[in-house]
Amino acid sequence: MPGVIRGFLFFVLSIIAISCGRNETSTSQAEWPTFGHDASNNKFSLLSSVDTANVGQLKEVWRIEDSTSGAGLYFNPVMISNKLIGLMPSSHLVAMDPASGKVLWSFKPDTSSISNWSKGITCHPGSNGEPDQIFLIYGGMLYAINAENGKVLEGFGENGRVDFYQGLEVADSMRNLVAVSSNAPGVVYKDLFIVGCKVPDELPSTAGDIRAFNIHTGKLEWVFHTIPKPGEFGADTWSPGARQRNGGANCWAGMALDEKRGIVYVPTASPSFDFYGADRPGQNLFANCLLALDAKTGKRIWHFQTTHHDLWDRDNGSPPNLVTVERDGKKIDVVALVTKMGFLFEFNRETGESLFDINEVPVDTVSSMPGEKPWPTQPIPVNPPFARQGYKEEFYGRSADWIKSEISKNKYKTGIYEPPSMAGSIILPTAHGGANWGGASVNPGTNMLFVNATDIPWILKLTDLKKIRENNQLDGQTLYMNYCKSCHGADMKGGVGPNISLRVKKYRNDQVTSIIRKGAPPMPSFSFLSEQQIARIVAYVRDTTIQLQHEMAGVPQNNEPFGFNGYNFYLDTLDDPAIKPPFGTMSAINLNTGEIVWQVPLGEYKKFTSQGILNTGSFNRGGGIATAGGLIFIGATEDGMFRAFDQRNGKILWQYQLPGMASSIPSTYSANGRQYIVVAVSGNDDFMGGYIAFALPQN
Repeated sequence: MPGVIRGFLFFVLSIIAISCGRNETSTSQAEWPTFGHDASNNKFSLLSSVDTANVGQLKEVWRIEDSTSGAGLYFNPVMISNKLIGLMPSSHLVAMDPASGKVLWSFKPDTSSISNWSKGITCHPGSNGEPDQIFLIYGGMLYAINAENGKVLEGFGENGRVDFYQGLEVADSMRNLVAVSSNAPGVVYKDLFIVGCKVPDELPSTAGDIRAFNIHTGKLEWVFHTIPKPGEFGADTWSPGARQRNGGANCWAGMALDEKRGIVYVPTASPSFDFYGADRPGQNLFANCLLALDAKTGKRIWHFQTTHHDLWDRDNGSPPNLVTVERDGKKIDVVALVTKMGFLFEFNRETGESLFDINEVPVDTVSSMPGEKPWPTQPIPVNPPFARQGYKEEFYGRSADWIKSEISKNKYKTGIYEPPSMAGSIILPTAHGGANWGGASVNPGTNMLFVNATDIPWILKLTDLKKIRENNQLDGQTLYMNYCKSCHGADMKGGVGPNISLRVKKYRNDQVTSIIRKGAPPMPSFSFLSEQQIARIVAYVRDTTIQLQHEMAGVPQNNEPFGFNGYNFYLDTLDDPAIKPPFGTMSAINLNTGEIVWQVPLGEYKKFTSQGILNTGSFNRGGGIATAGGLIFIGATEDGMFRAFDQRNGKILWQYQLPGMASSIPSTYSANGRQYIVVAVSGNDDFMGGYIAFALPQN
């Protein structure tokens, strides 16, 4: 107990130390200057006017709502040079007065058939008379924008634009099938804008190479091949021709940059196709890796692969955090990474040496899928995971008897690294996490890391795509229930995904068809469905007659022989998560020791709340920020609440019901000496989507 007390006192005193002796109105501290606040991606602000003592007095002070409905909103707004900049659901990038939300300028990117759910922008301060720059990726284009007036910087590329396919190996004839964009911003190192990309999870796809562009001209300066070319390091972890046949291994999470060392830390995703890898035997470097690259040249310094030969969509979807920890009385600069598996990795920034032991644990290699060769071991760190590991009987809860019967009857596998099959596996943690793209925030004064996680099982079944396409007798409602219900709900009013009950009727048939066929990230593509099946789904959701889109006839279908059943949570007979709560958590982890200091439910499952069952936690998508006021601000939950937690113990000190889900990362800044907290909110029945700001009463 004395050790616990000492640790607690250190935590409190550290907050006091980092909060005092500073001028809160200084420019660097008053702003939220780029995605994740800064290149460390710690999502931490030194502002402390709002603290644990007064946060209960927070009030909504302004909101801005889009004039038309559009895509969901996942954006982390940026505050620079007294302008708050955010992307609206209608795809307009707007600059707002940070104290009132009044629009100062608006920029509309070129129309694109490529959907991307942008999480943020990269801002770079101008020098030598040049304006502050904004780098925005929208559709298949990279834009450089003047932050002062919202005009493109015409010297960048062609009229302020660079073709975002540049440097990738996608033939012009394949662009309609291989959509390339980015939902995470890059980082700026000296004169280089370094960025990843989003590529299709299914085939056809392309290698998600890391690229650097000159910030002044848009010229491509270097490329790192995430699927190595013949002769490059790691090429022997794939079969020949992998770059032409496979894809993925891209960075869609975001990066961190150590400017002093000139090292950029890049988390990568799984190979394409996610769940079947007979056509990509081997370890598959540099998919599912944390890469340390020389920011000047793109040369690999070190790497660590968190999942070998991924068959479970276990992308590294969280941006890394750069922190300094204490170990044996010494300070060590490390890069930390939270994962969908609920693991925390910490590596020496220069050498890649892990701070905690990592065991290569033997796993099941028996696959029923033709030609599949799962990797025989997987890396598991010894420090405690922050999410439940494996679908174990101790987690079943109220439906235990039914669950055991179903597992026995269907011969479901329930381990964390069971090879996928057509019979099915119950997976925990899932492709939703553990942690996901919201990542973690860190208070560097206390070395506490705060991470939200989803803790709901998932039923994964592989499917024979040829048989699916031939099964054209299914009606639209059945197809919707099979492929869409798990995200949009049986009534189309949302859940994991957005409410589409009204929005979908505002779109034309061909627009809805395109969304289903190509996907609208984070929604995956359903290109494996036949023309007739997609037409039936469109007719069902729009309540119209079936109209076949004959122009689809010449479009090649998914190149894989197998697909999967969708991102379906495993539900019990009452359509509730088949696991005992909590369904979502917020955890505080001591970065010096790797130990979990506290863990509390995050969110409320509304159905249970109506029955008087509280503290259930919920599915969550988004992330939190930490402040020197001792607070964590986070939305993310499907109950639509925006909450403030006490960093010391996880207690909820304030919460506010939003008009939609905040699947985003909030920001905080100071304007005219007043601290604001702002969050992006997706649209709902009575709210078109936009931004809502909070502050303490002025008196």
